Amino acid sequence: MTARERAALYAQARQEREDETHDLLAEKERREAEQAKQYEEHQGETCTRYFGRFLRHREEIGKVRRGRDLQSCWDVWIAPEIGSKPIAGLTRDDVEDVRDALDRAVAQRKKEGALAGLSGARARNVWSVLTSMMKEACTSKRRDLRVRTDNPCATVQPPDRTDPKRKTFVYPAEFLKLVSCREVPRESRELYAVACYLYLRPGELRALLWTDVDFEAGVVHVTKAYDEDSKSVKPPKTRNGVRDVPTPAPLVPLLKVMRKRSRGVGEVLPIMRGLNENRRAGWMRKHFELAKLDRPRLTDEGPTTMMVNFRSWRDTGITWLALGGVDVAKMQRRAGHDSISTTLGYVKMAEDLTGSIGEPFPALPATLLEGEGVVATPAPRRSGPDWAKSPVKNYKLSKSLRKTVGEAGFEPATTSTQSSCTTGLCDSPKKPEI
Repeated sequence: MTARERAALYAQARQEREDETHDLLAEKERREAEQAKQYEEHQGETCTRYFGRFLRHREEIGKVRRGRDLQSCWDVWIAPEIGSKPIAGLTRDDVEDVRDALDRAVAQRKKEGALAGLSGARARNVWSVLTSMMKEACTSKRRDLRVRTDNPCATVQPPDRTDPKRKTFVYPAEFLKLVSCREVPRESRELYAVACYLYLRPGELRALLWTDVDFEAGVVHVTKAYDEDSKSVKPPKTRNGVRDVPTPAPLVPLLKVMRKRSRGVGEVLPIMRGLNENRRAGWMRKHFELAKLDRPRLTDEGPTTMMVNFRSWRDTGITWLALGGVDVAKMQRRAGHDSISTTLGYVKMAEDLTGSIGEPFPALPATLLEGEGVVATPAPRRSGPDWAKSPVKNYKLSKSLRKTVGEAGFEPATTSTQSSCTTGLCDSPKKPEI
């Protein structure tokens, strides 16, 4: 059977089941009743409705970088507890209900491991969404957003923490082995070299242009970052994010080869356009396998350890600065950290090493500096987002199956006033990037 025929058969079976049980129709009516309840005028403005206004305001003044993530935090973890309650009447008990739900998710993570519940850091991020909104509800400069005289979150303790995870970085000897491996596409090896030697954030790498590379001064100007959520270029993440990063001498020949190939026009790393941010880590680990980088620490994922991911190149470059004896104040400025404590974490990682792991920022292999006969490798097919865990089960369906099922004619049970259910199986939730 073809995919279309299988989908039609599946739709027919689901239709027969829906005609008997009316489960999807009941779920749709429950959802619509809940939505209607949130917007009843006699209750006053609900928390969900106010959060929408709050989020739009933050986006207007440029204080939100990941609006979709904040929305998903609200939808998945906060709205089920307080979404339909009037914000003007929200109490300390209501706020503690949210905190207790987060504590239960954190406890589940501690008990069942990395694939369950929420990490303590993520729970704190969700908590900050609620506390930021309630603070705005009391002290906003905009009078229409100031709807309360007190903050019920002010005296409520935050969610529990989980054990902090230690970051992973690549040793210089391992880096040379990777960028020398001809089985790894050349364009990918160039990406790893630039990402490691400049230790920029992924969004800053994505927005880096040849006009930002100053060969005469020997620096790279970091003035912007690409926001995956809004698909637009914005200022860097932190206040100190606008900075000049010195270009290590071994990287200069490679940058010149890359500039010659691109005629100095456009993005330094166009390959970043085709790499979905949620797939970069797995794509990179496959290259590690090709280069036979099998140190267990690179792939260990435990309660206190974090396996290597694409952002590990930034961690690697900053740790190499510490290995090279760069002053902490210079490290902080070059990395764009707002807090010196963040930089000191990398110094601690470097101090713990006693063996021979290679010299930081080594000379790049000749195989990577060959400028002739270079054919750009096609970027991997852009994949869909990684949907994170949610307390709601069976809440997604692939786009291809939705389309095929729709063409096959599947409809939930209907009443005289409803012709079809366009939600149920077919709704796509917000992405809770846990």
